[in-house]
Order: sequence, then C-alpha cells, then structure tokens
Amino acid sequence: MVSVAQQMTIKGVVLDVSTHKAIEGVEIINAESGAGTITDKAGKFTVPVLGNKGVKLSFQHLGYELKIVEVNSFLNQETAVVLLKPKTTSLDEFSIIGQYENERPYRIEHLDQNTIEQSQANDVGDLLRQEPNVSGVRKGASGIDPVIRGAKYAQLNVVLSDGIKIEGGCPNRMDPATAHVELSDLRGITILKGPFALKYGPNFGGVIKLQNQHLLFYPKYETHITALMGTQSNQTGFKSKLGINGGGNRLAYELSGNWKRYGDYMTGDDEIVRSSLEKCKLAGKIGFKPADGHTIELGMDRSWGRNIDFPALAMDERSDDTHIYNLDYLGSDLGKTVNFIRAKLYRSDVHHIMDNKNRPFSDTVVAISDIRASNWGGRFGINLNVGKGRLEIGGDYEQIDKDGERNKYLIRQPNLPKLSEDLWNEARIQNTGMFVEYQKQGYRIDWVVAGRVDFNKANSNPLLRNKPNGDPVYANSDTKSNYTNFSVSGGLSWHLGTNSDLLFSLGSGTRSPDMTERFIILLPIGYDPYDYLGNPQLKPETNNEIDLGYRFTKSNVGRLNLSGFFSLANNYIYSEILPPSEQKPQTPGVLGVKRFVNIDYVYFTGFELSYFTPEKFRWQLYLDAAYTLGVKPSAGTNDPLPEIPPFESNLKFQYRFFNERFVPEIRLRMVAAQKRISVDYNETPSEAFTTLDFNLFYLFGKYLKVRAGVTNVFNTSYYEHLNRNQLGSQIPLYEMGRSFYLNLTFNL
Repeated sequence: MVSVAQQMTIKGVVLDVSTHKAIEGVEIINAESGAGTITDKAGKFTVPVLGNKGVKLSFQHLGYELKIVEVNSFLNQETAVVLLKPKTTSLDEFSIIGQYENERPYRIEHLDQNTIEQSQANDVGDLLRQEPNVSGVRKGASGIDPVIRGAKYAQLNVVLSDGIKIEGGCPNRMDPATAHVELSDLRGITILKGPFALKYGPNFGGVIKLQNQHLLFYPKYETHITALMGTQSNQTGFKSKLGINGGGNRLAYELSGNWKRYGDYMTGDDEIVRSSLEKCKLAGKIGFKPADGHTIELGMDRSWGRNIDFPALAMDERSDDTHIYNLDYLGSDLGKTVNFIRAKLYRSDVHHIMDNKNRPFSDTVVAISDIRASNWGGRFGINLNVGKGRLEIGGDYEQIDKDGERNKYLIRQPNLPKLSEDLWNEARIQNTGMFVEYQKQGYRIDWVVAGRVDFNKANSNPLLRNKPNGDPVYANSDTKSNYTNFSVSGGLSWHLGTNSDLLFSLGSGTRSPDMTERFIILLPIGYDPYDYLGNPQLKPETNNEIDLGYRFTKSNVGRLNLSGFFSLANNYIYSEILPPSEQKPQTPGVLGVKRFVNIDYVYFTGFELSYFTPEKFRWQLYLDAAYTLGVKPSAGTNDPLPEIPPFESNLKFQYRFFNERFVPEIRLRMVAAQKRISVDYNETPSEAFTTLDFNLFYLFGKYLKVRAGVTNVFNTSYYEHLNRNQLGSQIPLYEMGRSFYLNLTFNL
C-alpha cells in the first residue's frame, strides 16, 4: 500500500515489459538516501521513503535497461507495477554513467538518433543551427562552425565519443572538429551550455558531445546490416551508408562505410552558389568483455574529403585525409562504492591541402597550402558513491601539433623560384587537467559542484614571414607560454512542487588561447578583410556566468523550459588594428593588419524558451525562442560584439498515424533582422526571414524506413547573419532554395 504521509512504504512488483514475467534480483535504490532493496523470486519489493516530492527510485538489473521512477507516480496504487525492458548490452549501459545529466541545473539540449535521422542537414554544424541559441558560421559547402550563445571556435569544447579531440588544419577553419564527423554515424548530440560541465576538458562557453553508435553485445551471436541511401533535388547529389554489426556476449564488432557527393546549389533567387563536395569514410571497432563488468574497445576511423568548395574563402579544400584511433576501457559492477571506472586513449591526424586554382587570380599566382595537424591524449575517471552522493574524479591530457606551409608559384614569371611561407612552424600546445565533480539528490534540492585545474604550455619555432627576396616582413621568436588555469562551477535544482523546478548555476571557466590566436602569421582569417597576426603571449580568458531557469513538467500539460543567463568574460580575446608603421599587410586587397589582444571584459546576456506538448498525444507541438546580446563596453559606449545571431524562433508540428508508422511534420523557422553590428569588424546588417519545411516518415514493416520531404517550401531567398560574405564582395553567402529529398534506411 502506498501511503501519502511523510513516511511512505512502497510495495510493488517488477515485471518484464514483454513477457510480464517477474524479475528476481532487481536492485532498487533511493536516489535521495542511498538506501535500497532487491526483488525476490516473485519480483516483489518493499522500500520505505521519506516524503514523495522529488524522490526518485532507480531500478537496476544486469539484463535490463536502467529505469528511474519518481515516487509520486506510485501514489494511490495498492501495488506499484514497474516494467523493465530487456537490454541489448552496450558499452555505456553497464553502469549508470550520466544518469542524472538531464537533471543538471544548467541548460542542456539533446538531439537523439531519431532527430538526427529526421533532419535533412548535410553536416553536424547545419543540424545544430536548429537548436535554440545555437548558430553557425558558414564559409562554403561543408564545415559550418557552431556558435553557442555568442561563444565560438576554441571557446567551445567539442568532444567525440566522450573524449576524442580533433584539430583541423585550415587557418580559416574549413575543417572544424564537427566537419570530421558524419551525422549518420551518430546516435546523439548533447549540448551543455555555459562554463559548468568541467569534466570533459577546459570549458569557456559550452560543450558539444558527439556520441557515436554504441558497440552492441548480444546474449547469442547475431549479425545486423544497416543501409542508407538518400538523394535531393537542389545541390543535386547522393549519400549512402552501409553498416554491419554483430557479436556475442564476449565479443562485438562494427564496420561501416559512408560516401556522399553533392554539386552546386541554387538560392531562392535562382543564383548558383559553388558548393560541390565529395566525402568518403570507413570505420571499424571491436569490443571485448574479458570478464563481467569489464569492456575494452578498439576503434579506427579513416575519412577522405575531396574538392570541397568554399566561395567565401581565398582557397578551396582540395583534399583532407583524417585518421582517428581510440582505445577505451569501462569497468562497472565493481561493488557498492565504485560505480564505474573509465579510461580512454586517442589520436587524430589531419592532412589538409588547399589551393586557389578555382579563383580568378590563379592565372597569375597559384598558391597551395599543405598542413598536418595531430591531436592525441587521453582521460581517466572514477565514479564513487560518497556521502549519499556521487563523486567523479579524474584527469585528462591533450597535445596538439601543427605544421605546414603555403607554396606560391608565379605563373607569369617562370624563372623565379617558388615562394614558401610557414602557416604553422612546428607549433605545439599541451594541456594537462585534473577535475572533480560531486552531485547529490535531496528531498527538495539536488545540487552539483565541479572544479578543474589545467596546466597549459605552448611553443613554436620562430614566427617568420619573408619577402620574395628573403628580407623579413615579420619575425617573432618569443613564442613560449605557460599558464595554470582554475575553473569552478556549482548549481542546484530546487523542487518547488511535484511538477516544477527552479534552477540556478554559477560558473567560472578558463581556457588558454588556441593555435590561431597564438601563432597565425598574417593571413585573412576573420569576418573582416584584415590580415591577422597571432600573439604568443596572450593571456587565458575567463567566462564568469550565472544561469537561472525554470522547468515545468506535467503529463497532461507538457514540458516548459525557460532559462536566462548573464556572462562576464575577463581578458577576452579580441583584435586590434596595428598601424602600418608597425606592420604592413601581406594579402592583396585587405585593409590592414589586426593582432589578437586581451581586453578587460565583455558581457553576454540572453534567454531560451522551449515547450513540448505531452508525449501521450498523437499530435506533437514543439516551440522554442532564443536571443543573445553581446556587448563590448568601451569609452562610455556599449559596442556590439561581432558574429552574434539575432532573435529566432522555431515551431514544429507533427501527427502520428497508425501507431507512429506514418508521421507527417511541418517546421517553421522565423529569424529577426540583426541590426546590432560591430563596426570594429566591418559587419553588415542582415534581413529577417521565415522558412517552412515539410517532412514525411513512413515505416514499412521493421526493415524499411522512408523519409521524404521539401526543405524551404516557399523558395525563400535568405542568408544567416553569421554566413561569411562571398570572396571579394559584400554579398553574403545565401542559403539553399527549395529542395526535394528522399532517404531510405534498411535494417536487417
């Protein structure tokens, strides 16, 4: 009998969701007190709890998926019935890693596999732009660079599979980390906003976690095949994937291959934008279970990019060859004190070649840039039950190496030798970090605190740029730096009632300058037409942020999330114009030279609002709205910061027919004009726009999924505020016009 008094006794039974047979040996833990019990042979249990508001019980069994249930859902039931799903075991599911992540007091956006499959986005950055207060910098056919609440580039921590880091080769970020990941390989993307999640590495403005597909183990040997084929009418092209996975209870494997090729696309005004690309990828991993509760995984990823157009840059990507290797260990079921131990080693290597052969001035000078970048390291963490809470401690290491040059060939002066210029001169950054995180759930308040310390050091061979006759244009041999950075965060969720929570987070995240900010040598890499010069003695920048939020969830009303933030960034990395007497530009057509510097402070503020209708309805409505304001106080004025997106809102509506086998959906995106522009960065205003997409999903049996639809139904001519201008003009890079698409997914 379930009582409604403060002291409650819950009696119930745990059954298999399919067979309704009783499950013996299910461990039931009170998340508030840490007390627990185990089901008997009949699947029955009895557990006392104090109060019911906000109290949760976790149901754990080796052969079933973890389930967490709020106590108030058992009220007025003589016998509580809990149904568990049998689990196909996978690397993450041996323990309750990340069990409370969605309950964190700061803003988190999660895109599951279904959301990824429904999207017609062609890369990760394009998909992320659909989320509230997440934007992207587009320069060409691929590699849209994410921006979260005005934080961008190295201000964001992008990690693949809980720890792998990728360093792109291009100084203009043709190939950010997200460009080296295929959407069809992901099972989910998690965006943790603000400087709060510190266990994934240095965090200034947010973390983007890209999760690859689970490596699956099966009770008996099985083999499964997945195939994807897709095509579209605008930016005409084709994409495909073939995956094979299988194994038994001790050995599991997965092999996959991707290939896609697209041409130029047409805008809503029937203008053609150069946007061709070709990408290919092969990946494989194998997992071993030497003993129950212990898993070892080896992975390899090899990808190729060829002839990718970037009409907003001086060069196109001619080739990109990337290798990623990883070795993971996960240990769980290690006793009552240790929840899990995990460790990872990885290495990523990028060989990136660019040239200007498709530019009008290539008949005079042909320039070819050849860059190699590597990133290797690892992380270790142990998660413990301590004081009725969960403590995770660990460390991580990252080493980035970059080297490359640009060779110029003077076509009309064949007797002159080629001119070679260092883009990176054996530059290296090393970061060693240690972190701690403690979280605890209480009757009224759940809270979490975290901290980390980073030891960062960097060096490069002298930064040099010479004239064709060998005379120096710029030289700097003072390239060493060493920093010790401290970051802390804390937050709480206050359960105001059964259905509503008040959220509060406070954090201070510090990150050291990246390769570009330290070591770039006179190249036009920004939004504005200036040659940029690195500053090896830049100081680390710190983001001090406060977040307030409100969360309401009720089964017959839906889910409402409202959050607001204020961020004060100290030693903010900005750029200043150098006088010609100090440094002259080296790129034809630019206005001058800018050098990276620290300024005292800037601030960001904004909000996000989202609402979901109840899951029990056949019709589903999702609405979000978001806005960010970035300000650089100077000389009594509040100057806008550059590359800050305008206010935007998204509306999605779908209806689920025939037990969710047929689902039509419409998506409406409304973006305001951006008139707050940075004069320092030669920004131009952008216009408001509205787009509409229509999508259909149909499930033919259990083997075939069909997704089809139309993007930009009304053929709107528009561009995002953060899109770069086409090279040598003030004309922005317009987005794609109307496009029809069809995707087929086979599962065998």
